[in-house]
Amino acid sequence: MHRTVTTCLTLAFAAITAVPLFAAPASAAAPIAAAAAKPPNVRACFDGKCKITITKAVRFRISSRYGFTRLSIARVGSGMVKVQGTGPGVSSTVVLGSGGRGTINNLSVRVSVAQKSATIRLTPR
Repeated sequence: MHRTVTTCLTLAFAAITAVPLFAAPASAAAPIAAAAAKPPNVRACFDGKCKITITKAVRFRISSRYGFTRLSIARVGSGMVKVQGTGPGVSSTVVLGSGGRGTINNLSVRVSVAQKSATIRLTPR
């Protein structure tokens, strides 16, 4: 009798307070969220050979053989991507739309723009 009363009271409390008795652990969704928020591997771009997908602006170091030491990539406007190389006393910029190809010094850039991301392929010239 004691167990029946305890069970009934627990169920009644859960119904009144709208507390779920059997909920999935919060950690079950964490790997999915972490994978979705994973930033692109910009270190792979140091040598000027890489393909990255961005959802927000990135800035990273690049080999000085291209005439600059930092590369910035950001979406600008609707369907456009700005790639800018900077270094001591130098700045070079190219703005490309989806499917566009361009160069910054000896670095070739190809861009593909989606609704919420942009994929950039860098290759030496």
